[in-house]
Amino acid sequence: MVTAITPTGHVTARAAGKWVPDEGTNVVDASGRFAGRVVRVFGPVTRPYVSIRPRRPPREAEAALLLGASIHEAEGMHGTA
Repeated sequence: MVTAITPTGHVTARAAGKWVPDEGTNVVDASGRFAGRVVRVFGPVTRPYVSIRPRRPPREAEAALLLGASIHEAEGMHGTA
């Protein structure tokens, strides 16, 4: 779930359940519209946060829609860090 958008445009999300993406993993929201790449995994081991670098910084209206949204691995798009 997206918890914050940083001033630099990175998206901070909390890993849900047992899914913890690797750095370099491409992610999308439930609608498949948002796309970005995990650049950092940090925080508690049991439920870490991830920092996601979007393809482009979200506009203000897009950022508002992203807050609280679920993030998922983009199928067939796993990258390497």
